[in-house]
Amino acid sequence: MKKELLKPIINAIFALFLIILVKIVAVVMLKEVRGVNTLIDIALSLAVVIVLLTFMQEFNKQLEISSPEFPQLRQIVSWLIFLLVVLTIYGAFSPFSGDLPYGIYFIIFFILALLPIYFLWKILYKNTDKISSFIESFSFEEKTRCSCGMENPESAKFCNSCGLPMQEKK
Repeated sequence: MKKELLKPIINAIFALFLIILVKIVAVVMLKEVRGVNTLIDIALSLAVVIVLLTFMQEFNKQLEISSPEFPQLRQIVSWLIFLLVVLTIYGAFSPFSGDLPYGIYFIIFFILALLPIYFLWKILYKNTDKISSFIESFSFEEKTRCSCGMENPESAKFCNSCGLPMQEKK
């Protein structure tokens, strides 16, 4: 993974760790106070949403710098984060789902969850070749260069571009 992408990831991990610590402290210290746990859970869930949205903004900014040739990657990250936000809000307000008639709470969040899933599918389907080459770029397999100039995996017997036999290493 590229170095500049680690900073937003580490920031998000630290923020989520602090939110978990607040939850633990709240459970231990406020266990006798009735009704406050639901409010704390909602507040912490909203804090998680803020962390996720901040992470999305920072990570996409770094992706724009590190991978300008693949702008769809930022869309993938955005839709994944949006899906996590929908699921977080769904869990936060689920204690109040009984207040709405006919299961409308579940239907609304089901539709909200389908939106990012649909757009993720659409992006992934259109960009399968770019995604596979992007994933390959993180490969640790050694590369060898053919006489035509094409890089090939070390295990390749023939060049993926011109078809010439690869020279064996001695």
